[in-house]
Amino acid sequence: MRNLSKRQNIPRALCLVLLFFFCKTSPAFAGDAILSWTPNTDSDLAGYKVYYGTVSGRYGTPITVGNQTAYTVTGLGLGTYYFVLTAYDVAGNESAFSNEISKTFFDTSAPVSGNTPPEDAQPSDTTPPADVQHFSAVPGDREITLQWINPPDVDFAGVLIRYRTDRYPSDLNDGELLGDFTGEPNQSMSVTHSSLENGVTYYYAAASYDLHENRQSTAHASASPFSLISQIDDGQNQAAAGGGGCVMRFPQEENLPGPAQAAEIPLLLGIFLFMFLKRRFR
Repeated sequence: MRNLSKRQNIPRALCLVLLFFFCKTSPAFAGDAILSWTPNTDSDLAGYKVYYGTVSGRYGTPITVGNQTAYTVTGLGLGTYYFVLTAYDVAGNESAFSNEISKTFFDTSAPVSGNTPPEDAQPSDTTPPADVQHFSAVPGDREITLQWINPPDVDFAGVLIRYRTDRYPSDLNDGELLGDFTGEPNQSMSVTHSSLENGVTYYYAAASYDLHENRQSTAHASASPFSLISQIDDGQNQAAAGGGGCVMRFPQEENLPGPAQAAEIPLLLGIFLFMFLKRRFR
């Protein structure tokens, strides 16, 4: 049982992704799921547990995989499977669940009897789905939030996102893998890439793919994380240096009128009034 008193202390930046799926269709269907995740950085980390099931939010007995950042779940049958991850420390305290990911296994190797294909047999699909729509990168403090809308193709299956810090990834194997994100056609999606370096530009490429593994990879977005505090400090420094902004100034003490100077004012007014009256009644 997870110790709820420490669930919020573990993990830090756990993000579960699906790297690849291997499907075996003979003699009986079985699918293998290779899972990968970002490492937890707590000093007392002991390992991870993988949970999965066929209903979202409901999982079976976990698999304790030790202190590693990848694991293969084997022997999965047809249907949709949902996966989450937890971390646990040396005292046995277990974290909250990571993000949930899912994958559906299809049997594409069903034998066709006879020499004539059935009327409803469809030719092999070699057309990739459309690109993701409105792919954007919104920067924050040491993080970037990616947003997009899945393509409308009915056979859409997921989006593979890779990134670099020098240029856009050029193909499906170029750069670092951020994740493989499944979803429904036309679904709005969002994922936060965290633990980044402020001031560095991150370049992302999103490749949508369908149930036949046809891929499209022409959607790109980039952004540079920044610290709001440092931005405010820079603005204040520029204003003080005459680079813009508003600066409030106060009179200096040496410029304030003294008692002697203040006494001269009514004297001058009296002289002016005396001369005015003298000329009027002359």
